[in-house]
Amino acid sequence: MGIPLVYSLRSIAVRKGSSAMAVGGIALVVVVFVTLLSLAAGFRRVVETSGSPRNVIVLRKGADAELQSQVLREAARIIGELPLVAEENGRKLAVCESVLILARPKQGGGETNVTIRGTQSHARDVHTEVRLTRGRWFTPGSSEAVLGVGLARRLQDMGLGRTLTVGRNSWHIVGLFEADGSALESELWMDGDLLQTAFRRGGIFQSVLFRAAGSARESASQFNKLAESDLRLRSVQATTEKEYYKKQAKLMADLITILGGILTGIMSVGAIAGAMNTMYAGVSQRKREIGCLLAMGFTPEAVWLAFMVESLTLAAVGAILGCAVSLVFNGMKTGMTNWATFSETAFEFLVTPGILATASMLSLLMGFVGGVLPAFRAARMKVVDALRRA
Repeated sequence: MGIPLVYSLRSIAVRKGSSAMAVGGIALVVVVFVTLLSLAAGFRRVVETSGSPRNVIVLRKGADAELQSQVLREAARIIGELPLVAEENGRKLAVCESVLILARPKQGGGETNVTIRGTQSHARDVHTEVRLTRGRWFTPGSSEAVLGVGLARRLQDMGLGRTLTVGRNSWHIVGLFEADGSALESELWMDGDLLQTAFRRGGIFQSVLFRAAGSARESASQFNKLAESDLRLRSVQATTEKEYYKKQAKLMADLITILGGILTGIMSVGAIAGAMNTMYAGVSQRKREIGCLLAMGFTPEAVWLAFMVESLTLAAVGAILGCAVSLVFNGMKTGMTNWATFSETAFEFLVTPGILATASMLSLLMGFVGGVLPAFRAARMKVVDALRRA
């Protein structure tokens, strides 16, 4: 014979203090878990959405990021003339780009690394996701720059009309641009030739980006086969721009997920202990009730199930509360250093249904583990002992 569900629910209501502590502990674990996973999800989305599925990026062999790469000017010239590169209005859609990192003060104090990208006047024909929102594009050969909107929110004294001074060189910011929320919004762009002159880069670029005449994946494969037979191109390799950014996102997102899992695991132990103590206290305080239930003909299995329902209900309430609080973080703007590029990347927290579902399952697991032993203790009580000790 089964014990009515209302018995377990009323038991929670009667013991408001201990129940609230158990719910609060589980809810706190859920909030931390969801927050960390939404941080990783937001970072992954902003990096993986960067780039065009039609573009191919050429880097030095073995380089995982542009900062580690070197492409000689002669190799860059050859790449730009290949038939693999798409053409528009008589111009090859390829840009040679230089990248460097500078430390700049952040809003609210501290410093962060900023990606400075030297590019060419027709870069927007290849970076098709980039569009101006305010101001104008920099004039080739001038000390002008355009700033991503994500970076403008994060840095101190950097915005439209401001001047960036590095050593003896100054650049006037004449425009702000968006890039569909991608990592490019965390960069400062300027004329590539001027950047190379100012920072004495010589004839070395960090990357060559081109629009593929056909499929980007096939063009990258064809380029790599060609590079094996051309001595001038043997030091470089190509990959699709999407794959390049996806690889960058994986490193940091996996790190956040692992650290989040460790922190959540530690906190889960505390939450499970709290739930277990609550249930053990409930068993001790309700020995007379348990004895009466057994005397009335309810089976030990029914008693065990009643206490498990109580524990899982506490966990479910904690999950609902924790998920509700976590939704406050959804869309919140933040930023952190991308370890693949060692520069600041601005993004938003992304709370997804999948993350909430995973957090809810974790909460129910904590409720199960925290309640199973106290429930076994209640189910194994003998009627005479329970009534005598009450």
